[in-house]
Amino acid sequence: MSAMEYGIVIAPRNYGAAGDSGYDYVEFAGREIAAMDGPAFEALCRQVTRGLPCLGLNAYCPPQVVIAGPGFDPDAARRYAEGLAARAAALGVRVVGVGSPASRTLPAGFDRALAWRQAVRFFREAARAFAGYGIEICVEALGPCYCNFVNRLDEAVRLAQEADRPNLGVVLDFYNMEHSGEADADLRPYAPWIRHAHISDDAGDPCRRAYLRPDRREVHARRMRGLAAAGYDGRISLEIDVAYDAREAARSLQMLKQTRTEEE
Repeated sequence: MSAMEYGIVIAPRNYGAAGDSGYDYVEFAGREIAAMDGPAFEALCRQVTRGLPCLGLNAYCPPQVVIAGPGFDPDAARRYAEGLAARAAALGVRVVGVGSPASRTLPAGFDRALAWRQAVRFFREAARAFAGYGIEICVEALGPCYCNFVNRLDEAVRLAQEADRPNLGVVLDFYNMEHSGEADADLRPYAPWIRHAHISDDAGDPCRRAYLRPDRREVHARRMRGLAAAGYDGRISLEIDVAYDAREAARSLQMLKQTRTEEE
């Protein structure tokens, strides 16, 4: 059996409810962690030290922190990264995924070569800020339902390559990859860059990512086999936008573990 760890994305306000979920860790939204006032953040840190570890952050930044496009401000992006990195370290985070579609949606006619250079600088500076804490940063390819820039895994890998920092890789998000038509692609060529993974279904719309559906069990089993074929046995998080439901969370975890057992 592999050492794969299973996590769930959850809002800090629901952290206490996840304690008996069976997951190995939780993942919080980076933008929410960054926006907390000092006392609220300190209280959350105390909770985490007594319960499930927080090993990941997703939803990296709010729209006003621009990754690429109009309003790109490298100094503001660097300051944000430095502040969030310090908080991530205090929580015990090990990996941070950067999706944030509103921060990289380009208006019609925007110079894409310029956007690419901006994104390279953004990720280089973000990775530098987190490196001092031993935290990895991941570029996330987003489905076209979310934004219009860096929609495919090969683009995310190329961006990580050009930013060229040792703690920079990619997060595989099977839900986004499904919307880009590549969720069942051969992952082996990208293996050296895969640092984290996300998986989910939806509740009728892309903005309501939800628990894994029983009727899609084989779909998810196939994707877990793809991860195994690429040699990945790290962490995978169930990423949800819907309300936390302990029963559904446990059922999804059981499905993931069963599919992983079958391919061992």
